[in-house]
Amino acid sequence: MSNHFRSAWGHRPLHGLLAAAAITLLACSGDTEPTIPGSPVELSIFPAGLTLIVGAEGSLTAQATDAKGRLTSAAFVWSSASPSVATVGANNGIVTAIAAGTTTVSATTASLRATVTVTVRPSDPVAVVISPTELSLKPGGVERLTARAYDATGRQTSVPFEWSTADPAVATVGTTDGIVTAVSVGETTVTAAVGALRATATVTVEPDSLYAQWATGATASTQYTTSEWSALQATGAPNAVGCNDDPRAWATLEADGVDWLELTYDQPVRPTEIRIHEVWGVGSIVKVEVKDLAGEYHTVYTAQPTGVQFCPRTLTIAVKGVTEMVSTVRVSLDQRVIFDWNEIDAVRLAGYR
Repeated sequence: MSNHFRSAWGHRPLHGLLAAAAITLLACSGDTEPTIPGSPVELSIFPAGLTLIVGAEGSLTAQATDAKGRLTSAAFVWSSASPSVATVGANNGIVTAIAAGTTTVSATTASLRATVTVTVRPSDPVAVVISPTELSLKPGGVERLTARAYDATGRQTSVPFEWSTADPAVATVGTTDGIVTAVSVGETTVTAAVGALRATATVTVEPDSLYAQWATGATASTQYTTSEWSALQATGAPNAVGCNDDPRAWATLEADGVDWLELTYDQPVRPTEIRIHEVWGVGSIVKVEVKDLAGEYHTVYTAQPTGVQFCPRTLTIAVKGVTEMVSTVRVSLDQRVIFDWNEIDAVRLAGYR
């Protein structure tokens, strides 16, 4: 019996018999389709769209299918139509949001291409800064305030602001552009708002007879360099923004220095007010003086150096009892308490000619 079996099948391996049986069963069942997917004919990207905030990352996935709708293998190359809005990894589909806007991201094979829209929106602001924080105008005068919004990383983000004024009888403001128009003598507060965030500026409308000016010359006991943070950086109108160690402001050579800054003005006036714009290390101004045309100094402000205070700050000094004409202001610092630079951006002298 065993010899007959061997003569009928010879030495054919058993796995060959099983394979033949499997083919027979497939044939009997009527399923003759191949089990390996065919060539890709359609390319899809998931998700079908992507929205990111500036600085965030997202991931896209591409899939290729054959004519039967079955997944098939393919090598994808990714690209962005506008890398200034969002970039994408060429081989991995990882999208990085660069700036607010819209772009398309594509996945391609040798013969197929699919695209999705990527929208980048500004990151949510957490702080608003208004510049300048104080504005002085004559009736009928016009000037623009600027607001900036910053996200949690300190990056500036583009958002629309809504502007308003506390007293339109003193000054009005454009609701979308921050343009202030002085109406009558007085003082009001102008607000820039985005969502629940607010920043304010004080707007003073002064009589035509009052003359206000910024320094045109400056010297100092020391200065950090002869260009950035030099005494001359304290001349002109304020141009530093927010609370910053800003090279557009004057800083002493040493952080713990006892120093002075002296500013000169084109028009001698009988002084009524001095405004000192500080942008860093606030709290070290200990004395302010004005010098009359005969060269005599008059003290108009004294204080003790304090711990660090909120910045930026405008130190406003009402000048009383000085009847002489002056064209020089001297500001003295004692930075040994804070041990940090008390940086001054600008000094405004107001009075009557």
